[in-house]
Amino acid sequence: MFLVKIQNDDSSRLLLRGNIIPVTLPGFGEFRNLRVKEAFVAATNTPAKGTFVALKDNGIRCITTPCFSTNQLILNKPKISQVSSIDLSQTGATQKQLDAATSEIFGKGLIAVGRTEVVENVDPTKRGTQFVGTQLYLRVNPK
Repeated sequence: MFLVKIQNDDSSRLLLRGNIIPVTLPGFGEFRNLRVKEAFVAATNTPAKGTFVALKDNGIRCITTPCFSTNQLILNKPKISQVSSIDLSQTGATQKQLDAATSEIFGKGLIAVGRTEVVENVDPTKRGTQFVGTQLYLRVNPK
């Protein structure tokens, strides 16, 4: 599985997740088709700057901070890390979109673009890691 980013002339942005399937056409040879399994649309027109990641709640609950309760998977790479907080304020998303993003984090996972920063704490031995998003992509539900 992999993700493909598509940007049309009308500036709409779409991510597609799927598999590439070999297809043989008689007289033409072998080609590849993208079999789409999921589609995601950008929440805003804000430029996506940074690394594409999936953010998903990992079930860890803490009684102190920082609490690394969210897995961060870099898309199309086998690298997983944990973050202790998420800041989506730079995306320009509406409150309704932010609520949907939070639901995605606790559901199937949220696709977002941004950077990871170290967050200082009063106790220097307890530094956190924050994902700062520049764009988020919400899952398109088939109708």
